[in-house]
Amino acid sequence: MHLLRISLAIVFLLSGLLQAAPQKKIFLVIDDAGLALGETQQFLDIPVPMTIAVLPHQKQTKEVCIAIGRDQRKEIILHQPMEAYNAHKNPGVGAIMNVTPPAEVQKILDSNLRSVRGAVGINNHMGSRVTENEALIQEVLRFCKAHDLFFLDSKTAYNSQVPRVAKNEGMHMEERHVFLDINQDRDYIRKMWGSAVNKSRENGYVIVIGHVWSKESAIAIRDSYQTLLNSGYTFHKLSELYE
Repeated sequence: MHLLRISLAIVFLLSGLLQAAPQKKIFLVIDDAGLALGETQQFLDIPVPMTIAVLPHQKQTKEVCIAIGRDQRKEIILHQPMEAYNAHKNPGVGAIMNVTPPAEVQKILDSNLRSVRGAVGINNHMGSRVTENEALIQEVLRFCKAHDLFFLDSKTAYNSQVPRVAKNEGMHMEERHVFLDINQDRDYIRKMWGSAVNKSRENGYVIVIGHVWSKESAIAIRDSYQTLLNSGYTFHKLSELYE
């Protein structure tokens, strides 16, 4: 009986230690897919789960979606163009602008999702101005809720209304933690990738946004993923955070 109690105590101790162990989950989101299949392919060739955000109505949107759909480790979300503060930046076809009537938002999203086949969620492309517009974001999130889509706030605006509106709508919302490649310098990208890995270790998970056109981002991930896996880190599709 005494040995049994000791054995049970050891089991419970080990169970507690395992539960307390940090998760170290990495959620990679790769933006701006749809312009060129070759750009996306460099990330498809990395054999870990990730989420690829595809722009609607671009010259290779259809081909990119088909290629992503062949890889069960990858998933598609709609990279929804939205107006930025900088008036010189063109968000692209299918954009929601700050002057877009809220009643038109559903029509825009319907059209864009027909272009980006297989999307399981949405994040914003640019959008610093629109994500601060409560009425427009409310329409976007209500559309997501009605169509069983998740929404990721790419966090391009300090005063984003997405968290507050999501709370009011009773929706689970996540936001980007690290931008990997705002600066295309190799050392900068390696530094930001290291920062993302550290956040994953400290907080249990991290959401990292990179871009398909960044060869340095693809190289940084490709060169390190196996070492990270060996060290107990895991890669996941973004949708797992919303289950």
